[in-house]
Amino acid sequence: MRKLFFLFLFLPTLLFSQNEKKYLAGAVPEIDGKIIFSSEVNAPGLSKEDIYKKLTTWADSYFLPKKEQQSRVIYSNPEEGQIVAQGQEYLVFTDKTFSLDRAQINYQMFMECESGKYHLKITAIRYLYNTGTQPEIIRAEDQITDRYTLNKAKNKLIRATGKFRTHTIDLVDKLFAAATVAVGNNTHTTPQETIPTASQIAATIPTLPTNTASTLSGYRQISPDKIPGNIFKMLSEDWMLITAGNDQQFNMMTASWGGLGHVYNKPVAFCMINPTRYTYQLMENNDTYTLSFYTETYRDALNYCGSHSGKDGDKVKGSGLTPITTPIGSKAFSEAWMIIECRKLVAQQLTSESILNPEVKGKWGKDLHKIFIGEILNVWVK
Repeated sequence: MRKLFFLFLFLPTLLFSQNEKKYLAGAVPEIDGKIIFSSEVNAPGLSKEDIYKKLTTWADSYFLPKKEQQSRVIYSNPEEGQIVAQGQEYLVFTDKTFSLDRAQINYQMFMECESGKYHLKITAIRYLYNTGTQPEIIRAEDQITDRYTLNKAKNKLIRATGKFRTHTIDLVDKLFAAATVAVGNNTHTTPQETIPTASQIAATIPTLPTNTASTLSGYRQISPDKIPGNIFKMLSEDWMLITAGNDQQFNMMTASWGGLGHVYNKPVAFCMINPTRYTYQLMENNDTYTLSFYTETYRDALNYCGSHSGKDGDKVKGSGLTPITTPIGSKAFSEAWMIIECRKLVAQQLTSESILNPEVKGKWGKDLHKIFIGEILNVWVK
């Protein structure tokens, strides 16, 4: 009887140890330094169109904005059988009376359909976690890899970071399972440990054939006419960063004025900059620049970039954003879900006389901006 008592005493620990194995070494796959969860599912008897319709129906119902969370489908192409969704939800670690420990996870889910099978991929994972006076943005690559979550023997999870790892893996399993159920008629799922090559899983959005370089780590190039999302909302509500300069000197500023269009038979984007802004001189002195867009997770960073000048300190450090350089030398940031790279086409300083609306003239007629219209060279999306 005494032996039986001790068996029951240690049973929960034994069960936890068995369950913990799925979260240990190799459970979080990395490709070229990026965390990419992927799965290939066979669906015999189903056409590409059938699979696309089923996955679209599921994605449209799952990825919906909910209060402060902004999940949504950001790209779909029935001809190519491709769907891309931006996910944003909570990982709840502890939920007790007077004790709520949770993080907001942001990720992108790619779905690519073929006749008789489909590919699922989850990447670009970021966490928004309240560690003190203000939330901290944490890259999954800096939080849930083997290096950060396992002990030296790689047989046990580290408590502080392990909770992010286990909850992320559980969420990925849930999403892959839900998509699989939505499609139905599945006979085999490739284990996540069998990771396709980067080229196999990266082909989620059609490549734009151009004369410019087309490789930017972590991104895929698309045609300007395939730019996803509502540009009115992306500018007026979500905002963007205008970044000008080069590796030697660059600066970014938050903006909500601009648009997309077609000028001189070219796809273009336009923005407006006040000559008093530090970014203005860099726009004047450089040929190319970028317009980059972010999820709600980076609202604080965009607020910072809009209220601080690059003249006064290290704006990059203050914002917490990670600079990257495009193949042709423009600057942007790796946290952006979309980067539009432009070359100056038209630049025109506004005058008071050029503003025809009396109300607008009264408010902005003395604080005149310069309009920059740029030919869109590249569009990069995650």
